[in-house]
This record gives sequence, C-alpha cells and structure tokens, in this order.
Amino acid sequence: MATIDHRERKQRIVRQSVVLFAKVGFKDVTFQMLADHCGISRTVLYRYFNDKWQIFNAAIREVVGRIVRKHAEIMRSKAGAADRIRQICTAAAATLFDNPDFLVMVMEVVIATQRGGRDLSRHIMRHTIGLKRIIQTLIVEGRESGEFRPDVNAELYTDLLYTQFESTLLRITVSRDASITGTIDRIDELIKGLRP
Repeated sequence: MATIDHRERKQRIVRQSVVLFAKVGFKDVTFQMLADHCGISRTVLYRYFNDKWQIFNAAIREVVGRIVRKHAEIMRSKAGAADRIRQICTAAAATLFDNPDFLVMVMEVVIATQRGGRDLSRHIMRHTIGLKRIIQTLIVEGRESGEFRPDVNAELYTDLLYTQFESTLLRITVSRDASITGTIDRIDELIKGLRP
C-alpha cells in the first residue's frame, strides 16, 4: 500500500488550482472543477481545504514564503546596500516572471472582490509591506554609510522601486509586454540615482 505525502499533495493542489483559477476565473471555478482538475475527488479536496478562499490564501502564503526566505538570505549577506537592493529586487522580479498564472489569479480575485464591495487592500498590504520595509531599511543604511547621497529621500526611492513591481505586474498580466531584463534595467537606473 502506497503512502501519501499529504504536504506534497496539498502543495500540488494549490499549484494546479492556481492554473485553473487563472484560466477560468476565480469566481467561476467550483470545488468540483478544482477536484477534477487536480485528479482527485471532491471529498479528498475537502480534507485539505474547506473552500477556494483557503486555496487562494495558501497560494499567496507559498509565494510570499519563498520571497521572504530569499530576502532573509540576501539581508544576511555582507554586500553593500546597493548590491543587496539589486539582489532583492531581482529576486522579487524573478518571482513575478516565474508565476504568471498566480499573478493573473490575484488580479482577477482583487478585481472581482472589489466589484462585490469587498476591499482587499489591507490583505494585499500585509503581504507587500515587508518588501517595502526591506528596501527602505537598505536605502537608509546606504545613506548612513555614505554609499548613497546624504540627501536621498528613502521613502520616495522606496516608492519608486516598488512602483517597478506594480508596473511589471500589470505588464505581465495585462499587456504581456514585460521583460525581466527591462525591469532590472529600470531598477538599476533607480539605484544609480541613489549614489553620490
């Protein structure tokens, strides 16, 4: 009798569900459709998730968890502030480009819930505030160490760098004309503007 790795199965359900959500639309996907798409029964699906919102939240936790682990690793390095900002921004951009179905799903859910009168902005902020804090911390660190200009407005440059991710997200999901090279080039230009 084969043993089932429940953790792996749950992760597989999340990954396959994200693809279906992106293709069909979160609102229109039923639990039966999810079970069929994942090759399991609805009863088995209920063992892992009570509803599709739990799957959505699990997908967000999975992607955000990967980002947080990578950022923690970069923050522990002895590299200068500019190098760490570039590494963190490159890792975040790579995550966006590696997960287009996830991004489509998130965009679709945000739009659908806003149409329904529910505001997800606090939920989204909870997941994105960490990246902003890391970038701002590194800008302040670089300014204090002399690596960056003493007059650098850390809050403004944090917003400018973060805006690159918002722009990239829209370009990946809507216009489909984004390139990771272009995103990193814009980030590099912003980092250059920090230097004396």
